[in-house]
Amino acid sequence: MSPSSGVPQFRADLLRMKREARGWSCEQLAVVAGITPATARKAEGKNGRPSPRVVKALAAALDSSVDELAPVEGPLSLRELRARRGVTQREVAASVGVSTGMVSKVERGKHGVKHPEKWAAAYGVSRKRWAEAWEAGRESQRQRIRTRSRPDDGRTQ
Repeated sequence: MSPSSGVPQFRADLLRMKREARGWSCEQLAVVAGITPATARKAEGKNGRPSPRVVKALAAALDSSVDELAPVEGPLSLRELRARRGVTQREVAASVGVSTGMVSKVERGKHGVKHPEKWAAAYGVSRKRWAEAWEAGRESQRQRIRTRSRPDDGRTQ
């Protein structure tokens, strides 16, 4: 998932509740957050899944956090963790000193890393949280492989 594809588990209802608790309209929230009123309304919509940049701006405007507006349900993968932080693969790669292709492979659980503390810093989390996210991505990769490589049921064509 790229950062522009939206923050997983974003809760539009929590955004609306926090905005209304301040007595703000969507337009007022948009001004404080530095986004357009249409973007604020869309974020509060039934299918709202704003980009990490927008969620960060909304959270800051409401003296809140991304984790409050998009509560984590279960372990996040590195890709999800990066998207929630609004960081691109290119930014992680530059910070760690690897290619974006390597970042993609690490996020998909295809490669481990030698210096997880360096990677954790690039994702803006603790080493423990980074390792949990890496393992979640690796498990997701295992599940995809298992699903794709199911033996046939013995029928011949």
